[in-house]
Amino acid sequence: MKFISLQHIPLASAYLCPNCSCIGNSSKQCPACASPFLLSLASVLDRVPEDDTEFAFASVHSLAA
Repeated sequence: MKFISLQHIPLASAYLCPNCSCIGNSSKQCPACASPFLLSLASVLDRVPEDDTEFAFASVHSLAA
């Protein structure tokens, strides 16, 4: 697949169309299939981690003696 030009869409204005799996910068309708059902990618991908998140790491014992 060859790309004629690369596109840059900031995350704040990127919308995913669940009908055709295209990403565009229109919040009204998909530029590829004109579907009005869009998902804001910033609301999914640009999240602030919660303060009470705890990370648990499994301990790994050394196999070498």
